[in-house]
Amino acid sequence: MELSVIASGSNGNCYLLEENGTSVLFDAGIGLHEATRRMAALGKDIRQINGIVLSHGHADHYQGIGPISRNLNVPVYADREVYSSCRERLGKVEIHHFQGCFHINEMEITPVETSHDIASFGFVVGRLGIFTDTGRVTGGMKEAMGELKVVVLESNYDEEMLFHGPYPAHLKERIASDRGHLSNDAASDFISRFGTHLSLVLLAHLSEKNNTAAKAKEAFENLNEGRRYVVCSRLRQTGTYKINQED
Repeated sequence: MELSVIASGSNGNCYLLEENGTSVLFDAGIGLHEATRRMAALGKDIRQINGIVLSHGHADHYQGIGPISRNLNVPVYADREVYSSCRERLGKVEIHHFQGCFHINEMEITPVETSHDIASFGFVVGRLGIFTDTGRVTGGMKEAMGELKVVVLESNYDEEMLFHGPYPAHLKERIASDRGHLSNDAASDFISRFGTHLSLVLLAHLSEKNNTAAKAKEAFENLNEGRRYVVCSRLRQTGTYKINQED
């Protein structure tokens, strides 16, 4: 299995997962042209994708899905409530609703509820977990961690930068709430308590205004010294990572 981080951040999110001839995009918060360009830079062909999985109905996760789906004639997989929250903005797409574990070809995908201000899901595929857009670590996330080797985990904001930054008070409260986003410190703590067995952590979905790569690194290393990790780029494709499915 290979994971490619195509886009990650408050300005757009997109991950490519490939396994045994099946290629799936998880979210597409960037446009068709940009996704095509970034994937090509990693040696990937967007025309080979078999489907797109949508985590939730915020634009930085869905805004490229409609054009990609229609141009490449690939289906979209989404929870019914998630789809309802952005149906008009997606436009006409072939939609498959999931409820519990589902398959795209031979790829088995397990949704894991996150805690956001609208219906939102993370996903587990084999030994990989993708968990972003959650204001707290959910029970499902904790339960899933034991079987994982690699995790994409939100590390959205530095608390000091958020509370001393330019956002209005109501937005600061939303971001820091249990239905907002995961802070650097919360992400680091989660890994230190539940992810000591992981081979790689990808810190994702960094805020433009309320975080820096250096802040995310500092928080992670404070509790996870020596653990292999990558801070995903907000501005370009981050890279491709092999995931060993064996114990």
